[in-house]
Amino acid sequence: MRTGNYTYKPYYHSARRNKRRNDNLEQQAQALFKAWFVDFEPFKDGKFVDSELGRIPEGWKILCADEIYNINIGKTPPRKESIWFSKTEDANIKWISISDLANCGTFIGNSSEYLTPQAINKFNIIVVPSDTVLLSFKLTIGRIAIAKCSLTTNEAIARFYLPNPTYREFTYLTLKNYDYSKLGSTSSIATAVNSKIIKNMKILFPNTKDIEKFHNTIQPIFDTIKSKSDEIDRLCELRDTLLPRLMSGELNINTITE
Repeated sequence: MRTGNYTYKPYYHSARRNKRRNDNLEQQAQALFKAWFVDFEPFKDGKFVDSELGRIPEGWKILCADEIYNINIGKTPPRKESIWFSKTEDANIKWISISDLANCGTFIGNSSEYLTPQAINKFNIIVVPSDTVLLSFKLTIGRIAIAKCSLTTNEAIARFYLPNPTYREFTYLTLKNYDYSKLGSTSSIATAVNSKIIKNMKILFPNTKDIEKFHNTIQPIFDTIKSKSDEIDRLCELRDTLLPRLMSGELNINTITE
């Protein structure tokens, strides 16, 4: 990528390589999830029992989502009052939208808008901690990401707070593989789904021991994805810092090559 007499190849290609690697790692994670929780490969020699979702390993349960997680919904302050919103981070709080979820990978730590601390306090907006799993359920259903840091969201996103840190990968992959088409009773699922339906989603929930084993197996993949995602964010921040200086002529660097 070239602008004027400055070449962005190192940043562009490094970010692209990291994204490509993360895509491959997520495919590996998806394959492991399917082997464990769809095909039940590690549990083939154990006892199975009947359930409303078919035969499952003994000791596992079919639960509503809110029986497992503390699920809360984001909020939007009055849009006509611009004092609650900001385009810069500073001391403000990241405020995630559906479009932000569309532009991130497995993890999300950036937002296009922020809420001021005054907005958080006045409207009692819940800020969720890192590793909370985010799910869009209005207008566009089924966009998923894991929070990299403390943040909040608008009302189109449900936040699944983990009761145990080892649930992170299982929760993310369960929501990624969920069949959301069965949640809606109308031709337009995007308008039919609400927070009550999300909280009542039926989830195949293994025993804690099996979730912990899965976490220990797959955690290195997710940690690598997060590390590469952090690198992408740093490269994008560097690009956004340098570009205005380049366009103004402040920088006079002919070429940077890999």
